[in-house]
Amino acid sequence: MNKTVKFVLMILASMVVGGVLGFGVIWFGMDGLTADMVEKLENSLALGVPVVQALAILVCSLTAASYMKRARRFAAALDTGDEDQAEPALRAADMAINLLEMQQILVMFLLPLSLTQVGLSLLASSVLVVVSMPLVILGQGRIVDFIRRINPEKRGDVRDLKFNKEWYNSCDEAERQKIGRASYRTVLATQMVLVALLVVVVIVRLLVPGDNLAAWCLLAAILTLKISFWAGCSRAEKKGGEAL
Repeated sequence: MNKTVKFVLMILASMVVGGVLGFGVIWFGMDGLTADMVEKLENSLALGVPVVQALAILVCSLTAASYMKRARRFAAALDTGDEDQAEPALRAADMAINLLEMQQILVMFLLPLSLTQVGLSLLASSVLVVVSMPLVILGQGRIVDFIRRINPEKRGDVRDLKFNKEWYNSCDEAERQKIGRASYRTVLATQMVLVALLVVVVIVRLLVPGDNLAAWCLLAAILTLKISFWAGCSRAEKKGGEAL
């Protein structure tokens, strides 16, 4: 069986599965979820948001601190002339930055789920967002300073709006290739997630009557992803990939 036949069969199978799923959702939606059930589900989620946010701050901050402790231990070996410890130190510092970014993403994007509970849940969720932001900003600033001490060629300040551009421009060729490969994989993964979310939105829209705001937001995200990727490729081609 050649690739063309496999591709056509895969498309046909996807259409059949999608059709069965769609008709099943419509049929279930006739007697399925009610507005009262949806409201109870939203209220339950809202009450649990501050707990999840607090856990995210605690786990991510402590784990990031643990990685930074490991990075400093590797960096201490550099003073004894062991240059092989530089790479493990930088990897540990990168992991600490990623954990702090994950913390802020979780805390910020969980906040809207608490909006259905105007009261203690919303207040607690808002306070946790305010607490998390300085922890992330100050923590990332200290990590960047640590990386710059190990690698003086690095430039950039996390408090500067042009930090990402300056940091990228101070990377060597190997680091830029690594960033490029990671960025391309990120684009592919994000595209798949957005398409999957669009399917979920369609199913939920069939089950629960409402507006199409979520679908429009997903469309805007997909278009932004595609246009920015094409523009970035064009810009990199003109500049030879040397700078942002």
